[in-house]
Amino acid sequence: MKWFRKNPLFASALVLLGLIALVELGFMVERWIAADALAAKLVQRQQELAAVREVAPSPSRENAKAIEEDLARARQALATMQSELKGRGPAAERLANAKVPPARPDAFFDLATFVEKTRELARKHDVAVRPDAARFGFAAYANEGPDSEHIEAVFRQRLVAQYLVEALLESKPRSLLAVRREAPLTRKEREDRDTAQAAALEAAAAGGTVPESQAPAVPDGADYFAIDPAGSVRFPMFVDTLAFRLVFTGQTAALRTFLNRLATFELPVIVREIEAEPATVEESTVAEDTPAEAAAAETTAKPVPAKSTPRASNVAPIVARPLTKFTVTVEFIDLIAPATPAAGGTAPTS
Repeated sequence: MKWFRKNPLFASALVLLGLIALVELGFMVERWIAADALAAKLVQRQQELAAVREVAPSPSRENAKAIEEDLARARQALATMQSELKGRGPAAERLANAKVPPARPDAFFDLATFVEKTRELARKHDVAVRPDAARFGFAAYANEGPDSEHIEAVFRQRLVAQYLVEALLESKPRSLLAVRREAPLTRKEREDRDTAQAAALEAAAAGGTVPESQAPAVPDGADYFAIDPAGSVRFPMFVDTLAFRLVFTGQTAALRTFLNRLATFELPVIVREIEAEPATVEESTVAEDTPAEAAAAETTAKPVPAKSTPRASNVAPIVARPLTKFTVTVEFIDLIAPATPAAGGTAPTS
């Protein structure tokens, strides 16, 4: 203490230096802690960067080349799928090259010719055609053609129905009970339907709930039916479909032959549902019911030839082979072409 009293300035300097040293030490400790925290954060960021690079590689030349190759393969696969969905063979060519009837009388005679030729094919293959199937799904136009706004839609349905019915008759069922189709829609009606369905899907995605499937109303007449939207491959703005339902009786071999024919994909047809049940006695009757307009002509003509009478056998089989009633629902797939950029904006879908 005496030394401090004798050298007050020097003592004060030592005290000041000690305080400065303590402050510097505290600052160094603080910086070391901060540096350690930054080092840990740097390691974390490096790990995150490495993970991101694995998920989304950096745009190097090698990565860019790999992306271009993947895109080329995807485009080739898409082109192959679109080509397959156009069908192949005479049926596809007939569908692609067919010209829409320009007026209602032309559409009427087109349907009448289809009905007449299909009846001849049924007689050739010895298939009985019942009254509900006498016009093969187009009884609504027995006396006049479709409305002008529906000519194109009905004509396209006729082309697909022709392929389906011919394939079924060539499979040689016992009888054809009914051919039904969806109600034809104009382009505007299809767009409104797709818009409503797309809005329902968006609302379901936003709310997390799936709306109940509601089948559209079925028009009056034996020609029509409505497919359940939940069982359809139709997707708004991308995939459109034409649904048909064929009801016939026969053995399982006829059904198998028919399905094998559809599986060749001559037209892009997908089987959506098959129902089988024992045929009733009335449905099992082999006699062909003649359409009303043909029956009227036959009353004043020659006696009915033996071929059109009910088939019978003098020798009854020991065990009769039961007939089955089959109901097959199919959909024709029609891809909707995407909008392509044009000089003045975007082109409408075809």
